Amino acid sequence: MTAVRATFAVVASLALVGCAVVPPTPPVFAPAPASRVGLDVLQQRYGTAASRYVEIDGVKVHYRDEGRGPTIVLLHGSFGSLRNFDRMAETLRHRYRVIRYDQPPAGLSGTVPAGFNGTMDEFLHRFLQRLEVGPAIFLGTSSGGIIAYRYAANHPEMVRALILSNVPPSAPVDNAGAARRAPEAMQRKLAACTKAGEPRDEACWRVFLEFNFVRPRDVTTALVREYTDFNRREDAQRFSSMTPLMRDDAQVRDLLSRVRAPTLLLWGAQDFVLPPATMQTMADRLTAAPVETRLLQGVSHYPPLEAPRAVTAAVLSFLERLRAAPATRP
Repeated sequence: MTAVRATFAVVASLALVGCAVVPPTPPVFAPAPASRVGLDVLQQRYGTAASRYVEIDGVKVHYRDEGRGPTIVLLHGSFGSLRNFDRMAETLRHRYRVIRYDQPPAGLSGTVPAGFNGTMDEFLHRFLQRLEVGPAIFLGTSSGGIIAYRYAANHPEMVRALILSNVPPSAPVDNAGAARRAPEAMQRKLAACTKAGEPRDEACWRVFLEFNFVRPRDVTTALVREYTDFNRREDAQRFSSMTPLMRDDAQVRDLLSRVRAPTLLLWGAQDFVLPPATMQTMADRLTAAPVETRLLQGVSHYPPLEAPRAVTAAVLSFLERLRAAPATRP
């Protein structure tokens, strides 16, 4: 199961350990399921003048295509949307053509029809072909990085450089360890959210985001509302052949060993889900690629969302170094 997708479920069984001693007057936390919302309502609420749509293999894809120059493709993680990269795109589009899309059925993209059996990386390939995109730079965060490294392994001629940010380097992910590393109060709240059922309300999405941010104050009301809205679609989190999920560690090893593009591993150092040691595991498994690593202090699981300036600066610096090298020119 992907790194953050399993957190709610796993922590439910662990959060009750050691809970016999509680504060005399514990704060009341009683989440309740939210109501469902239709895709048409979300499109009206979150669509912008930059929103574009294209149909790929019967699936309607919402995307943005901004800027001019070498192409960089941004791939969001579980529960997220292309909006996770808004602040990065503001800077990158002045130097690059920036393409990002809502991975169906996330964000404003359509439902994945029953019986669909395309893979995540082949779907991405057909999407980029439709947009007439040649070799590009790919940045994936969390489970979005699974799509990125699969694409780099299976279409090496299309990948000029790869940036992976807090991406699972193995399968299965140690979600139980992530839960144990969380503060006990956080575990109890996540357990309450699991018990409350789907779709989760704003209180639970705030807990989820605070679990994945170092500074709770950075979790804004607007961000909480956005995550709540997108994840109360009827088909939200519905698994399909495109879900970025790896179950077979041998397959992960094989894919990573076939990545040849210059790669930057950009890791939030305070990540409960994928701590710094997992960055080294990823580096060790990228046996055919030149790899750079960088830890971002004071950042957790979603660096592009939590620290967009630092991530953008690191990405631009990495790409400038590659541009200056004679062998590669992103």
